[in-house]
Amino acid sequence: MQVKELYADEALRIGSVMLEMSEEVKEADGSILVFLHKSVDGDCVGSACAAVSMLKNMGVPAKVAMPEKLPDNMAFLGVDDLLEYIADPSAEEITIDGKKVVKVMSVDCTEGSRMGDMGQIYDRFEDAVTVDHHEVTELRNDRKWIEPQASSACEMMFYVAKQTAEMLACDIREVLDKRAAMCLIAGIVTDTGRFTYTNTRSETLEAAGELMDLGGDIMAVCHNLFDKKTPQEFRISSQACLNTEFFADGKLAITTVSEQMFSDFGATKDDIGDVVSRLRDVEGVELAVVLRETGEGSVRANLRSKTSFDCSEFAGRFDGGGHKRAAGFTVSGKAMADLKDQVVKEASELL
Repeated sequence: MQVKELYADEALRIGSVMLEMSEEVKEADGSILVFLHKSVDGDCVGSACAAVSMLKNMGVPAKVAMPEKLPDNMAFLGVDDLLEYIADPSAEEITIDGKKVVKVMSVDCTEGSRMGDMGQIYDRFEDAVTVDHHEVTELRNDRKWIEPQASSACEMMFYVAKQTAEMLACDIREVLDKRAAMCLIAGIVTDTGRFTYTNTRSETLEAAGELMDLGGDIMAVCHNLFDKKTPQEFRISSQACLNTEFFADGKLAITTVSEQMFSDFGATKDDIGDVVSRLRDVEGVELAVVLRETGEGSVRANLRSKTSFDCSEFAGRFDGGGHKRAAGFTVSGKAMADLKDQVVKEASELL
């Protein structure tokens, strides 16, 4: 099956850049860090781990610069050996396995400001290679592939791997191993909501099918990322749903999760990941919002919409971003109750 026209040229270009970068790193006897955004999800983790796997198969040391602990529900991917937790990102020299980091790459993210403490390292490099499906027009150049039509960064990385294999005249399994295929299908499943969101295209389904042929277990991915629940997760997500309030004639559904709730249920932020989608699925709801206290003096908002509301544009009012149907933002120095009132007022006016 040929690479789809939507991806062919750009995937080929990025594959070429990755090969060139790997040769430069070999000559420098260095290493590569791959960066992703904080509040990690299946797409950024999957695409980053696949990129690292590809770079290692090109013969260079590479790791994912993790801004936080890998969520428990992603442990099934078995990628701990690909992850790097850097204790002092302000250090003058960062090394991987004793080799200085001389090149960087980012996936599902273009700005160091979204990478937590790891952004201190990323921002030192001006020649980062980037693969992202968020609209960031001002950052386009020959080393960045920005494709808002793609369902996910993982879908894009699959086509990069496919074009790389063609350039090397080798079987794709020599570029993308079984574990990397699992990581990529996890990201695609995450960002398409199990192929139910409007960002699911024919290219997306074909990529998923080929990744299954390469060893990606879609049933294991769906079970671990969507279906499996701990008692703590079940209880806090149920309570968050019970606390939901409806505004704008039922078009807006919003709930809040406080630090105290997390403490009472013995839960973590990852335990409420499904709540916003459950609110959006309520009949008549056009916009769903979940606000949670982060424990760092800030409030995180997650937004999901159906057809008529642009989540990305709304999140931009609070210096956030994302996609039309899924976005988020973080606000510091404001009480969650006050932020909720502001969100309800501004969103209701738009709805």
